[in-house]
Amino acid sequence: MTISLKLGIPSKGRLMENTLAFLKDAGLKIKAGSGREYSVSSSGIDGIEVVLMQAGEMPAALESGTIHLGVTGEDLIRENLREADTATTLIKDMGFGRADLIVAVPKSWIDVETMGDLDDAAASFRDLHGHAMRVATKYLNLTRRFFREHGVAHYRLVKSAGATEGTVAAGAAEIIVDITSSGETLKANHLKIISDGLILRSQAQLRASRYADWSKEALDALKTLVDRIEARSAAQRRVILQGVLPSGTDGLEDALGAVQASLISAEGKLVIVGTRSDTAYSAAQILRDRGALRVDSSQLEMLYGAGDGEFRRVAATLTS
Repeated sequence: MTISLKLGIPSKGRLMENTLAFLKDAGLKIKAGSGREYSVSSSGIDGIEVVLMQAGEMPAALESGTIHLGVTGEDLIRENLREADTATTLIKDMGFGRADLIVAVPKSWIDVETMGDLDDAAASFRDLHGHAMRVATKYLNLTRRFFREHGVAHYRLVKSAGATEGTVAAGAAEIIVDITSSGETLKANHLKIISDGLILRSQAQLRASRYADWSKEALDALKTLVDRIEARSAAQRRVILQGVLPSGTDGLEDALGAVQASLISAEGKLVIVGTRSDTAYSAAQILRDRGALRVDSSQLEMLYGAGDGEFRRVAATLTS
């Protein structure tokens, strides 16, 4: 089999596990080596080579074009690529690895609730102590950009190598910028999030390199992958209902349309209805109100054709 497209996925942890499950649902089955082995094999979609990489290495690999596609957190993309949307194209927000990049200060700072307050506090701190407040973070670039946008000038960045939330209690910093999911660790360290201190809502993303060699074969492999991802995503939002209506289907289409469902077919008294998952119960009730003693529900596995528009969008950015 000719390999035309190289896909980088995280090499360990929950991010790797969720990525493997996501791609498996789309028809790309990946078997990774155990332990420290970086060998990997894949099946289900021809022309794709899967490589294991540390999540932090993915942005540089995408920017250099050594891989065509990569899965990593948006926080790492935005931190490491200043022109992230020039070097890469977003293919899919993957729905896992969610976390917020935020600015947090000690709870005891009762007068600091906004970034404007923080700027005032930073100036006062410098005048009082003779040096700038320290901001501990692993996200140096994103912090600089965010603080500049909010006019905060009197601070000094401290590169955090370990648990950033503990740097304030340890006396290594006055402020932190860090990723949080639940906020519980911040609370445990007596920190609070500034009200307008949300820098980024991050999650795992599948991105394409604009600088990779996008041959016809690579684009063909990409089209198949995007088709399957979108077909699976669309199918998860749709339900098929089936029931027997003794009174016929007069006016049924209008009634179903009111709950954004549609009549797929009606053969005799048997009707088949397509509906969104979140309106399936309402659609089923319409069938029951019309005499269906039982309404069967089935979840689609794939809804092919849903990815055509997405592939055209992505391909246009890669071949322009």
